[in-house]
Amino acid sequence: MLPITVNLQQKNCIVIGGGNVAYRRVQTLLAEGAKVTVISPDVIPKLAALFEKMDEMQLKWLKRPFRDGDTIGAFLVIAATNLRAVNEQIGYESHSNQLVNIVDDPMNSNFYFPAVGRKGLLSIAVSTEGASPVLAKKIRNEVMQNFDDAFEQYLLFVKQARACILSLGLEEKQKRKLLTDIVDNRYIDPTRQAEFLENMKMLTVETG
Repeated sequence: MLPITVNLQQKNCIVIGGGNVAYRRVQTLLAEGAKVTVISPDVIPKLAALFEKMDEMQLKWLKRPFRDGDTIGAFLVIAATNLRAVNEQIGYESHSNQLVNIVDDPMNSNFYFPAVGRKGLLSIAVSTEGASPVLAKKIRNEVMQNFDDAFEQYLLFVKQARACILSLGLEEKQKRKLLTDIVDNRYIDPTRQAEFLENMKMLTVETG
């Protein structure tokens, strides 16, 4: 499986099912800006509460069982019912050019949800390719312990510094040296960050 990140902004996504797994997946998709349709005769109370808070253009509920043709036009499909036969039907119904996750059948899914940790601009995803979501979460938690709030600020510095460096039109060797320098641990110190950015301003004036 190829680990990638996918832009779901305003993409049509379908979640079939109304239980706890469906609720977690809906939350994940909404957080990434997807347009989500849930298909299920019933949903758990906390999922029902989401429908009351969200605009129907972003989150819609079709209060019925899954039907043939429901997956047409969807960018991403999640089969999260508690009926294996229905989940299989959804898998058969979906097309090869769609992203499909069948929660109780990873072998017939073409993508998995990794355990994701976020700290500002940093995103870390851990996947066991469906072997053990619990283990993936355990590893994610262990890895994320290495990154505190100072690292969140440091990433903002790296983003700003990189943009400055790339805008200067430097020779390749000098540019690469500066891009390597900013990922040194010493720049986790806010004082050093400020000094580096000030030097970049001076260099901008000189090259301008």
